[in-house]
Amino acid sequence: MSASDSFVDLARYYDPIMSHVDYDRWYLIGSAIGGLLPRPFTHLDAACGTGVLLKKFQAERWRSIGIDLSPSMLRAGRQSGRAFPAAAADLRALPFKACMNYITCLFDSVNFLLQREDMEKGIGSLGGALAPDGILYFDVVTERMVLEHFAGQSWTERNGKFVTTWECEYDRKTLIAETRIRVNSGPAYTLYERVYEQGEVEAAVTKAGLSLLGTFDAETWRSPRRKTVRIDFVAVNGDPRPLNARFKGVRDHVRALLR
Repeated sequence: MSASDSFVDLARYYDPIMSHVDYDRWYLIGSAIGGLLPRPFTHLDAACGTGVLLKKFQAERWRSIGIDLSPSMLRAGRQSGRAFPAAAADLRALPFKACMNYITCLFDSVNFLLQREDMEKGIGSLGGALAPDGILYFDVVTERMVLEHFAGQSWTERNGKFVTTWECEYDRKTLIAETRIRVNSGPAYTLYERVYEQGEVEAAVTKAGLSLLGTFDAETWRSPRRKTVRIDFVAVNGDPRPLNARFKGVRDHVRALLR
């Protein structure tokens, strides 16, 4: 992953292309986890993109800000709706130190870190931005997701006033998924993601000095299994034991929401 803006040409199409995405699921789970923290708290939506999820949290009167590597995505989000406080920043080197009470980093943003060292840097940077007893909620997609829904596939979608054509390839040796998106008859925009094993990510969480509260199949909030396509991770910057009982209530609440 370079510091260049990979979304510079795609950003203005991004929200219509992703209109089918269930942001409400992340919002409901994120809000439930946020309920563990005393208010007011400071919230960072890392890799916030066009700010769709950030704006939902802001509506809850959270003290929320966002960061994204792509200035184009931030600009597109501001042009398409309500303004939101955000700045361009690299997930691997966040400009915050021990000041965020709650951080969300969703929609497989960690998968866009293409080297294991970068994934570890990213999670380490998120951990370093957390205040004591702060909470981190993030997710990754699994190889099952890539193999079932993307690898070797191509398709066309109608997105309102334009059409997108998708082509996806996956290298099982490098674990890199390459997705090419063409808008109408224009040039193809290429995005890359890297698959990480659950154990690799959990090890990075521990290396960052965080303690896991739970690791879940994102569709059920039960333990990940062979068919899991997305994994949710929740970690705390401190001793998890004082939160365990209350977090069990959050877990049960989320499971009920996802039924």
